[in-house]
Formats: sequence, structure tokens, C-alpha cells
Amino acid sequence: MGKLAVTGGTPVAESLAWRWPIWDESDREAVLRALESGRWCRLDWGKPEESEVARFEDEFARYHDAKHCVAVTNGTAAIELALRAGGVEAGDEVLVPAVTFIASASAILMANAIPVFVDIDPETYQIAPQAMEDAITDKTAAAVVVHYAGYPVDLDRIGAIAKKHGLLIVEDCAHAHGSEWRGRKVGAQINAGAFSFQSSKSLTCGEGGAVIMDDDDLAAAAFSLHHIGRVAGRPFYEHYRVAPNLRMTELQGALLRSQLKRLPEQTRVRHENGERLARALEQIEGISPLKRDERITQRGYYFYIIRYDQKAFGDVPREKFLAALAAEGIHAGAAYGRPVYRNPVFAENRFGRTGHPISCSLYGRDMDYSKVSCPTAERICAEEQIALNNNVLLDANNVDAVIEAIAKLRDNLDELRRWVCG
Repeated sequence: MGKLAVTGGTPVAESLAWRWPIWDESDREAVLRALESGRWCRLDWGKPEESEVARFEDEFARYHDAKHCVAVTNGTAAIELALRAGGVEAGDEVLVPAVTFIASASAILMANAIPVFVDIDPETYQIAPQAMEDAITDKTAAAVVVHYAGYPVDLDRIGAIAKKHGLLIVEDCAHAHGSEWRGRKVGAQINAGAFSFQSSKSLTCGEGGAVIMDDDDLAAAAFSLHHIGRVAGRPFYEHYRVAPNLRMTELQGALLRSQLKRLPEQTRVRHENGERLARALEQIEGISPLKRDERITQRGYYFYIIRYDQKAFGDVPREKFLAALAAEGIHAGAAYGRPVYRNPVFAENRFGRTGHPISCSLYGRDMDYSKVSCPTAERICAEEQIALNNNVLLDANNVDAVIEAIAKLRDNLDELRRWVCG
């Protein structure tokens, strides 16, 4: 019998103690308030300022240091809405990082534009600014830059690139509720930010999304586009744009208002525990956190990313390391597992009978995603990236267990290698 759990030893933990979502009587009361009001749609009778959704929009905009917020049905719709409000149309190219959830790219297609995949920085896992600039063509209209795992992109360099080339920047903040760059929360620092409130997110009502921005005209366009082309202050049955109905329900708005009250403290705890975990991991050979950047003044995590160096960890493959870690009671994974363009919809160019929007005559260029290659993204997805659920960070005891388990594997590396080889 060995010391490691995979060889018969005692695990560090049975399992980590966390639950999500977190709710209590105040959330029940919020939903009942909306239920009993009889106003389940923000358009029902009553004063507009009494709408739960309208109040949430004001509260969330203030929390995320923005002037405007438009709440919508989900995070994918939020990205599409931000692109369309910013003027992206058929034939336009939109840059997007190779490592993210597929919605960051599929929303571009839904806006009738062409995703162009960009490689990532090996130390931060965020879109690489130089690679982003190198990918710009005369067709490039915008970029969806993702604060992947809640780690802010380099907004200084990306802002400069956007200004130089006249690009719309949509910050995909689905992972980054509460994240800050230079003391200001992400989302509205350049043009617009898109959020998700899906059940795994750090602010949730089950499903839902929002777009935030400072620009009045962009906000007016976003409101109209999410509201079947209506314009604020004009007659109800007067429509100005071809647009869907992306409105959030009042029950969702009420629940989000209640959940938002917890978010600042939860974000502070995640950030502090994340910093403590990073300092500890830096002391373990073969393991490291993402590069620390003093311009990031707060991180609102979605994943906690660990960088795994197989060679430095005794040539133990990542999958075997993860299995041994799970046996110690620490369950982690490889996040999305592949660059976005390796998904069948892109790798096999599955764009329907007509191939739209790739085949659109307004684009007029070839785009074969089976030939796309972003080497850094491919290597990181294949062998380096390890992701912990962000809610592990809500309890300091969980952080202690993660540190102890990884250190235990390192301290007993010969035993681990024998198990791998056996």
C-alpha cells in the first residue's frame, strides 16, 4: 500500500465542500415578489421604473462601472446583440480567440459575420494582442475578446489596436463578473461587454445575459435590437429595425437583483483565495498559475486555471495526473478540451445547405476552418491546461485541500510514476 490514494493510501479529502447556486429566503422572496405582482414581462402594465428587469439593469450597470445595461435572454444573444448594435453586418470579419466557449464564435455567425480565430498568449491564455493585430484585414470590423476564466485581456494594448484600426471591441465577460482592470470593472472599458447569467456563472438566474456600455447611441441601438426594433419613447407598435425579441423576464430580473447583492463579497473571497492558491502553486515544480499582472486588480473567476508541465512533473501525462488528483478528492478537468475551430461545426465546415454566412457574396473570400491552426492554443488544450471550478475558491478549506493534494503528488512522484507505468 502506498501513500497516494491511487495506490491505496488515504485521500486528502472525500470531496470538496461547495454548492452552487447559493440561495436563501431572500431569493425566494424576490421571485415571489415578481410572481405576485402579476407583471412577468417587463412590458406588462405598470410604471417602467417599477420593472424588476429595468431595476436590475441600473444596478448591474453601476456595479460594473458602466452607464448603460440591456438585459437579454442569454449570453450568446448578448454577444450577437453587441455586435449588431455596433454595426457588424454580413461580409465583415470578427476576430475571436481560439480558446473559449463556442458561443464566443457562434454568436459572430449569428450576426452574419465571419469568425477569424486568433492564437492565445501562452502565459495568460488570453487572446494575444500581436496575433490579433496580425490577423486584421480590410474586412475586419470587430473583435470579440474573451476574459477567459475571468482573467482580463490586455485592455491597454487591445484598446490601442482598436483605435488604430477602427475596430468595435466586444468584451465577452461571461467568465468575468466582478473582474477589474486598473481598478475598473471590465465590460465597458472600450465599447461593449456581454455577460451570461447561465446557471454555472458567478451571477446566475438559470439563464440570461446582458450587454453593458457607456455610449448612448450604442445603448439605444442595443435596446431597439433586443426589443423587436422598437425605439424608446415612440409608439409601442412602431418598429424601426429588423430585430428579435431578446427580453429578459421579470422573474429572472428579480432573482438577479437578489443574487447581485452577494456578488461583491463572493468575488472578494474568490479573488483572495485565488491569490493564495497562486502563491502556493508557484512553489511546486511542474505546476504554475497563469501569469500574475498587477493591472488586474480583481479577478472574478469562472475556472481557476492551473498550468501543467508534464516534463517537469516526471513525464506523468496530464490525464494520469488528473486521475490521481481526483483520487485525492480534488476533481479538475481540461476545460473545453480543444480550440473552438476543432469542433465539428467548424472543422467540417457545417454551415448548412447554402454555406451562409461563409459563402455570402458580400464576403467573397474562401474560409476553410479545417485548415486553421493556432499552435499555442492546440498545445495548451492538448497537454497543459487544468481547470478547477471557481466555486472551490469560496471556501479556504478547499484551497488548503487543493494545495495539499498537489504537493502530495509532487512529493511522492516516484510512486506516482510507478502507478502510471504499472
